[in-house]
Amino acid sequence: MPAAERGSEGTATRSGFRPDIEGLRAVAILTVLAHHAGLPLHGGFVGVDVFFVISGFLITGLLVAELDRSGTISWSRFVGRRVRRLLPAAVLVLVVTSLVSFVVVPGLRRRDIGVDIAASAAYVVNWVFARREVDYLASDLRPSPVQHYWSLAVEEQFYVVWPLLLIVLSLLVRRPSRRVVALALGTLVASSFLWSLWFSHASPRPAFFTTTTRVWELGIGALLAVALAGRPRPDPEPGRTPGSLARAALGWAALVALLAVAAFLPEGIEWPSAWALLPTVPTAVLIWVGWRGAPLGPVRLLGSRPLVWVGALSYSIYLWHWPVIVLGEWTVDWAGSTLPAWGTVALALASLVPAWLSWRLVESPIHHGPWLRERPRAVLAGGLALSCAGVLVALPLLPLRSPFDTTPPGGVLPPVSALGAATVRLDEPPAGVDDPGWVTPDPLVSGEDRPAADVDRCQVDVATTEPLACTFGDPDGPTTVALVGDSKAMQWLPALEEAASSRGWRVVTWGKSSCAFSNAPATEAGLAYPECDAWRDAVLGRLRADPPDVVVTSGVATSAWTADGPQRRPLVEGYASLWRSLADGGVPVVVVGDSPLSPDDLDICAARHPRELTRCAFDAGPATSGSGLPVQREAAAASGPGVRLLDLTAWICPEERCPVVIGNVAVHRAGDHLTATYAATLAPRVAAAVEQALERGPQG
Repeated sequence: MPAAERGSEGTATRSGFRPDIEGLRAVAILTVLAHHAGLPLHGGFVGVDVFFVISGFLITGLLVAELDRSGTISWSRFVGRRVRRLLPAAVLVLVVTSLVSFVVVPGLRRRDIGVDIAASAAYVVNWVFARREVDYLASDLRPSPVQHYWSLAVEEQFYVVWPLLLIVLSLLVRRPSRRVVALALGTLVASSFLWSLWFSHASPRPAFFTTTTRVWELGIGALLAVALAGRPRPDPEPGRTPGSLARAALGWAALVALLAVAAFLPEGIEWPSAWALLPTVPTAVLIWVGWRGAPLGPVRLLGSRPLVWVGALSYSIYLWHWPVIVLGEWTVDWAGSTLPAWGTVALALASLVPAWLSWRLVESPIHHGPWLRERPRAVLAGGLALSCAGVLVALPLLPLRSPFDTTPPGGVLPPVSALGAATVRLDEPPAGVDDPGWVTPDPLVSGEDRPAADVDRCQVDVATTEPLACTFGDPDGPTTVALVGDSKAMQWLPALEEAASSRGWRVVTWGKSSCAFSNAPATEAGLAYPECDAWRDAVLGRLRADPPDVVVTSGVATSAWTADGPQRRPLVEGYASLWRSLADGGVPVVVVGDSPLSPDDLDICAARHPRELTRCAFDAGPATSGSGLPVQREAAAASGPGVRLLDLTAWICPEERCPVVIGNVAVHRAGDHLTATYAATLAPRVAAAVEQALERGPQG
């Protein structure tokens, strides 16, 4: 992120200060600000990649200059400079974010923010986000107000490790030459780039945040700094010499390319991967052109007073803009209002006020104050104290304060057979319940009420192709029920477990995230999903080698992958083909219809209106039509008698609006799923469908 180095701490130039680099920072932060404000700048996030290159260039310039002077590096002084430059303002923003979040954010969302703030203060939050992205159900949550701290964490980790590597190098090679430094750095950059290519494809969501996929971007700037280190900056040439004109043209081309990438980068691509070369290479070119000199190039524009002013504020703007936007939306929601269409832009512009105040009153005085410059140990101690303070301010957010009781007055929960769906009477339209008295699980943490297949990590992730079987129920039971599919299939495991306890069933799960159990080529996020195809083929091989007595499946998919993109009809045919092949092979199939799509903010609504829960109900029509159920209905009708569709919509949405609580049980959790508890209350209906399939067989 914009970890600016200024004045005498700049790279080796005549004045020590590069206004063109300050202007380049302005370009970077303005693209990020516009992107987060919701303006049509699809690639505005590449401003972060620009900052990475700048930081790698400036930081390495400092380190190589010190290495040349003294033959080693003072790690404590180096880290002390980083502490003075970065930490006070960063912790200030964390403190304000914690205070505002405590007031306007409810329940589990508040706890998540507390974890993120603590991890941000320790500069490891990028790994927290990477881990969270592996859990694709978590992608339905609102963004964290400190999500932008991931890039600060990447840079700080680089700032810790890179000087230590140079110190080790100086111990192994006395006064290492720039060629030796470049060789060591080049090895690091090449390794990170190759890893980025692979990991961005294998796990694109976490790859965006990990340090290992990003080091090469800082390394591009670092390699440029090594190449220029110790070389005097050339005298400016007349503006119209061939060399100067060529450099000017190169500079303008790089700037246009950078702006074009920010404006027109395709959506849905794997990042960083090789795509990140598009912003990082032009950034390095612009830094070099500015160092080499080209009066007719973009150096004068980038060094203009307005851009230099914005560039000086870039770090503060970066710190403040995102929490102002995210918490501004939370505050409007807390106040019972709705943010207008232009509201995000207004919030982004409003963030400039605290950014300027922070820069003027905190960042600049501490960074440039002479009283700390010669006290590195005191600075390090102060930095540690600030980091600890950042962790401590997160603690009040961690305890869950809920308005809901989760047990009846007697303190003993009724059996599952008396809760939830067991209370639904289809011949008696239920009256809406505003206050059930008690509810389980707590609607504020219903997202944690997951089936054992989730908790035990039996559902493999998007990148995995090797099937993983987990056994539940009676491991020696005479009847084997195979539960196969994505998380919408795995959500029925509690119902099968409940049924298995009295029937002696052996339940074996085969689960994979976002993977339709269909013969059609799979699609995920609008792209081909070959990992799902390979997993499905492997699972079919296992099922045919050791056939279960019945297969239970479901799924959320509504389309399959074709040469023309995702299409609905091939998925219908793919479902029917696969289900029919199992039935023809002697294994009946029960398709549990996909549950209705539910809003991702039901927990927030419940926290806001704990005694008016009917306000949180949602329309059943679009929730059902948008799910995978219509496709499943059509596929089951074309599959033959060995395939049966179990539609449970009437027990999930027993009226025109789907309630949040039925029979004292919270129905929904994030990601359009049912809570494990509510799924368990549907056990009699799921068990009846399985028993009918077992009695009639595949041809019944």
